[in-house]
Amino acid sequence: MSMILHLSEEELVSCKEFLQVKEANLSAAELYIEYLNFHSRDIKKFDIEKLSKKYHENEAYFRAFLHALSIPQNDQEFNDINEVCNICDIKQLNPEKYKADKFYQKFSPISAYKNDWFFTQLNYAPFEGFVYDELDVDLDTYAERTPLGYFKEEFPYFAVIQKDNIWMSVIPHEINTMKEAIKEAKGDVVVLGLGLGYYLYHIHLKNEVKHIRVVEKDPNIIEMFKKHLLPRFEHPEKIEIIEGDAIEYIGKGKEPNFVFADLWHNVGDGEKLYLLIKGKEKNYPHAKFMYWIERSILCMLRRQMLTIFEEQLEGFSEADYLKAKNDNDIIINRLYFLTKDVVIDSKKKLHDLLSEASLKQLAKQIF
Repeated sequence: MSMILHLSEEELVSCKEFLQVKEANLSAAELYIEYLNFHSRDIKKFDIEKLSKKYHENEAYFRAFLHALSIPQNDQEFNDINEVCNICDIKQLNPEKYKADKFYQKFSPISAYKNDWFFTQLNYAPFEGFVYDELDVDLDTYAERTPLGYFKEEFPYFAVIQKDNIWMSVIPHEINTMKEAIKEAKGDVVVLGLGLGYYLYHIHLKNEVKHIRVVEKDPNIIEMFKKHLLPRFEHPEKIEIIEGDAIEYIGKGKEPNFVFADLWHNVGDGEKLYLLIKGKEKNYPHAKFMYWIERSILCMLRRQMLTIFEEQLEGFSEADYLKAKNDNDIIINRLYFLTKDVVIDSKKKLHDLLSEASLKQLAKQIF
């Protein structure tokens, strides 16, 4: 049995609170996905003006959000989810804060393409809802809160697209989720993934950053970047672009001081890539690694760990973890064998297993 469970009835009830929070997190995520995929432009200025006669503007936006999803205001199931995940906390954002970004100011959107890659301009419509930062996690309960916001005016932005997938765009989410990794970069840096070169541009301006190796496998995006963007960088002599597989590159060449990985669109396609790179950190034992939206990816890993805990309560055996239909199954199965000797005899022990520090250590061993 995975996780050797020695829980009193009281501790078991307490541990099950994490499962209840997990279900709320999943339900909230489904609501956000439905809204962002199908209803993000449903809310109009007229709706907010009408509702603002009765409610404060952010409250008015929340009421319009509920209406867009056809959720009654007194829906108890939604209210329970909202109490955990704080869905009602939707913020009006100041566009000038993001337009002040150095990359946003310097690189006006251009129209260019190479095979299936496109540089283009997109925009947020007035009152269109979008996620503007990484998941916020309550470190006591592990409740996940998604920062949802909007602008009152149209917000144009530069993007690179391949086969209808936006690989990088100069939007609040990108700007906010890159800040810490920009701050930490120093010395010799390896960047895994190119995109528009947003991260690359910001770190190449830092005096503490001496040399940057960018590893990118697609020659088309490399050619577009070199032609349209790199000539406008202030210090192109700092930058070396290497065509190749980013994961296979880890461990090659001189060991850097810092590695930043950004090879994925979102958590869904990012988890496996993240885990593959975590497993290779040992190839650069003295380098500091950082990952785009790592906290959100760890939330996915935490949910999978809780799935194993729940399955053990239901009596799953080791044989149930020997078959896999997809990457999610593979990860759960490997987590099972990594944690099969862990003793859970209190809520604190389960809490510690689910912590970011614990998950990062497990992540290094999965692949």
